[in-house]
Amino acid sequence: MFRLTYNLWIMEMVRTLCAALLFLCGCLWAFQPLPHRERKAATLVSQVDALLKAHPNIAHGRLGLLVVDLENGAVLADENSAHFFTPASNAKLFTTAAALVRLGPEYRFRTVARATPDWRPGDPTVRELRVVGGGDPNLSGRVLPFSKSVRSGPPLSRIGQLADQIFEAGIRVVSGDVVAVDSRYPSDPYPDGWTLNDYLWDYGAPVSSFSVNDNSVQLIVTPTEPGSLASVELTPEVGHYVVLNQVVTVAGRKDQIEILRDPGSEEIVVRGEIGREVGMDAGREADHDVRRHQEDLAVNDAALFAAQALAAALRDRGVAVLGSPRAERSETAALSQTAGLPGTAASGEASGPATPPKPPGDEVPEVASLQSAPLSEIIAVVNKVSQNLHAEMLLRELGFAGMGAGTQAVGVAARKAFLAEAGVTEKETGYVLEDGSGLARQDLITPQSTVALLRYMWTRPERDAWLASLPTGGVDGSLEHRMTKLSHAERIHAKTGSLSHVVSLSGYAERLPGRWLAFSILINGATAPPREVSGFLDQVCALMLDESR
Repeated sequence: MFRLTYNLWIMEMVRTLCAALLFLCGCLWAFQPLPHRERKAATLVSQVDALLKAHPNIAHGRLGLLVVDLENGAVLADENSAHFFTPASNAKLFTTAAALVRLGPEYRFRTVARATPDWRPGDPTVRELRVVGGGDPNLSGRVLPFSKSVRSGPPLSRIGQLADQIFEAGIRVVSGDVVAVDSRYPSDPYPDGWTLNDYLWDYGAPVSSFSVNDNSVQLIVTPTEPGSLASVELTPEVGHYVVLNQVVTVAGRKDQIEILRDPGSEEIVVRGEIGREVGMDAGREADHDVRRHQEDLAVNDAALFAAQALAAALRDRGVAVLGSPRAERSETAALSQTAGLPGTAASGEASGPATPPKPPGDEVPEVASLQSAPLSEIIAVVNKVSQNLHAEMLLRELGFAGMGAGTQAVGVAARKAFLAEAGVTEKETGYVLEDGSGLARQDLITPQSTVALLRYMWTRPERDAWLASLPTGGVDGSLEHRMTKLSHAERIHAKTGSLSHVVSLSGYAERLPGRWLAFSILINGATAPPREVSGFLDQVCALMLDESR
């Protein structure tokens, strides 16, 4: 009996010791160092926090950060990634991604010049010439594909090509008007959320189915003799604006110029003082030594500007234009009841996988046409140089091609549908986007939404075109002059963004050849100078690359 009790006691002790050993092993496992990937996340976060401490004027604002390994989905850093931030031009990522997927990399736009129905090929006279806006963002001297080493040509070179075709068609007299038909994107030139003074400058150019020289002109003020009015000129000059010059030349190097234009006005007032003293910069040619003040201004009426540019180009080629340049909107277009749909006289007849079907019957003769570069090259301009107007045009094209109406509201709806398919939603990952470019001050995104989009685009067949559209660190676009001291800066491919107290950078980092991260860094409310904030972002990029070694 005693032996039996003793054996039972021994067995109970063994079970107790085994349980204790299992518990101890569990504790030891729980307190083991984090796996390498998780340790790296902690290191990256701590290094970013250390950077913030060195930049108190950034730390006083808000930082949103999310870094994800594209190979395994591991989160390497997360700071406020579910919080809303004003994105500035990072909003363009959402618009260009939707356009690239929905329309396709080879999607193209056509700008068409049409005669009146009674005109026949070879007739020297046409009663009226109508150029139909087709949504091509690059009716300019820009050379595509994008290259930092290729200078743009004359600003109206594409309009000149259209005029050449009209001349070659035998037309020598336009007895009536040159009309720019702006019906593809119904007139809504300034999105809600743009500020009152945006309309004056090129970055706030009016949205239209025409984009002649990015709907902008350059104003150049050149000093003359002290006490005399300075010289003021616009280029290209097609009669779009009347300029009231009140700038006086003074001695010295003073440069105090103010430019005024009332909304909707075609009169520009330029006033102030400009110094006569020549520039002393090394290497400048003698005839360029006089200091100049240059500003890029938005046109007032994009369609009228296009008509004026074409009329001027025709006259330069010896074609008599007896009427006037004028614009015609969608609500007043008299070409057909289906104005604005492809295949009608009020369409630019875009081509590509998303092109809607053409309605039958278009009896208005086509005299000349221009075809755009493929969309893959168009979005490279949008993302690399952060072109606001082009982004807004692509947003409206999403609506036109996919839903039959090229309005801002329909474009926003089309983009929303695409983003939902990409796993980016307003309620879950979080975003509020009212325009296509990020200039609207009510736009909001989260790092989570941005990285979710970047991860989705990484899986798409369009990935190569998408990646190629982003600025490359120290190489081109808005990152050409940044990250110049960063080792392997060319491994950063990211979209920049900036507004007052807003700086953003989102894209991809190649840790090692073939090993990629998706990241989004959003900073709001920082009071540091923009250069300091940009430098901080560049240092974070350096940390991301260093983490791979």
